[in-house]
Amino acid sequence: MLKLAIFISLSTLCFVAAVQGGTVKECEDKMAASLKSKLCEVRQYKLFESQDMYNHIDCCVKAVGFVNNDGSGDYHKLIKLLDKIKKSRKHGENLETCVGQSKRAGANQRAYVYYKCLLNTNSAETFKMAFDLRELIKAGKLPEGSSYGPEVDRLIREIDDKIC
Repeated sequence: MLKLAIFISLSTLCFVAAVQGGTVKECEDKMAASLKSKLCEVRQYKLFESQDMYNHIDCCVKAVGFVNNDGSGDYHKLIKLLDKIKKSRKHGENLETCVGQSKRAGANQRAYVYYKCLLNTNSAETFKMAFDLRELIKAGKLPEGSSYGPEVDRLIREIDDKIC
């Protein structure tokens, strides 16, 4: 019985580590069929209201490390990166608002609510830059600690050109 409990605990830890350690590409590879034809639009930050989209965004924002395990936004995981890309007092205010909205959302929509909220703030363009940068770092295309610059735009364009 103890061996079974240990096995279940270790299996759960491995699953959580795999979810947190994933990449946006892995999320795209396993996205629902209903979204596959919309992948180009999704990569351009277009929003769709569906459970499949909620699941996909949950996977992606967890992969880039912008949310907690429960999908709710995490101020501290994003504020430094946003300010490093473009310093603004508004980033903190926007993050506080969006974190609050995500914590009040249903469990299956928290990450999507956070993502959508950020895309509807005056921090949206900086958030997109941060997301693209983290996507490339997590995919191993840029080293950890890289800054946003023309190389990010070029690499994202290459990925998008292959998909679209």
